[in-house]
Amino acid sequence: EEFCIVLPGATKAQALQIAERIRQRINDKEILVTKSTTLRISASMGISSAEEYGDYDFEQLQSLADKRLYYAKPSCRNRICASDATQEREKK
Repeated sequence: EEFCIVLPGATKAQALQIAERIRQRINDKEILVTKSTTLRISASMGISSAEEYGDYDFEQLQSLADKRLYYAKPSCRNRICASDATQEREKK
């Protein structure tokens, strides 16, 4: 499933911290499927921020976060992507 969390006034760094806490809490939970079977779920997230590129409207920010989410999913599940794919490759 996909959903959007809006954090008015939060910086990109603050949003990243919040996303990491959410990701970790989701990953830490075990779900009981049967008496002897549990499973864990993971969360991949894409983050965007108005401070990053200037005056973006909501739809543009949501689209950017969505692109980053789809970059995070195949590259490594249970991950947060807060920069463009090209920026990610340059960091490695």
